[in-house]
Amino acid sequence: MDKRKIRDYAVSYSFLLPFAVFFIVFTLIPIGYVFYLSVHDGNFLQAKFDWVGMKNFKDVFVTPDFQNAFKNTFVYMLIEVPVSQFFGIFFALLIRKKTRFSHACEIIFFLPMLISMVVASVLISYIISNNGPLNLLFQFLGLQPVSWLNGKFSAKIAVMILELWKGGTFFIFVYMSAMRSLPADCLESARIDGANAVQETVHVILPLIRNAIILCVTMNTIWQFQIFESVYMLTNGGPLGATQTVIYEIYQYSFKYYRVGFGAAASLVFLLVILLIYGLENLLLRERKTGKRRAGA
Repeated sequence: MDKRKIRDYAVSYSFLLPFAVFFIVFTLIPIGYVFYLSVHDGNFLQAKFDWVGMKNFKDVFVTPDFQNAFKNTFVYMLIEVPVSQFFGIFFALLIRKKTRFSHACEIIFFLPMLISMVVASVLISYIISNNGPLNLLFQFLGLQPVSWLNGKFSAKIAVMILELWKGGTFFIFVYMSAMRSLPADCLESARIDGANAVQETVHVILPLIRNAIILCVTMNTIWQFQIFESVYMLTNGGPLGATQTVIYEIYQYSFKYYRVGFGAAASLVFLLVILLIYGLENLLLRERKTGKRRAGA
């Protein structure tokens, strides 16, 4: 290999060097350290960790707190994902045409994305408090006020409301962008054929934005498995563990109970669950593309 090719390769790989250093320092090394912690027992105050092998992984599956946390996390996912996608598509359909009304709605929907989860949690906790605006509205309508954060079911609903308001608006903009990029002739052809608004949405718009739907469902599913701030700020996992999530329990065991190895093992199990879901979503998308190629062959 001559000197010119060596120089070209050196220049090319030098552009990758910053990312490679960042990836090694902030991804590979921390993940390797988590693997190390997962097979040891102890806390960060000790000078040395004790080797326990696979004991921490076994404890993850038999610990009641984590069994309850996984159950609650799946409940959040199964409810929050379809609800947020429904509202995302619904509001995107309302504002996909550029008008003054749509511009005003875009500003309103964008506001929750500008504030932090901490600020959003404080705001929601005030709204649903015993003397907050929501219970005052219930009393005005002749309904009984609800102690949202003291009931097992109502506390879950409060967390879901916060997650839906804070994160669900993101999907409105994804769907709105996908709808505004649709070819106009497809929609005009449907109207010429006599399709009403519902038929146009079901048979034309939704199939054409399927890639956006798969993307949003995948992202939202992963986000629901990462719920932490809303639970920490609103309920602290209560009442009686009704709102515990996996990330919240990993935090509790690692930094409150000082079982760092157990928390590391739980985080790796959690990572495998996320990768499994991500793989299933990719499999669904790949099967769709394969089916289209076969149909076009």
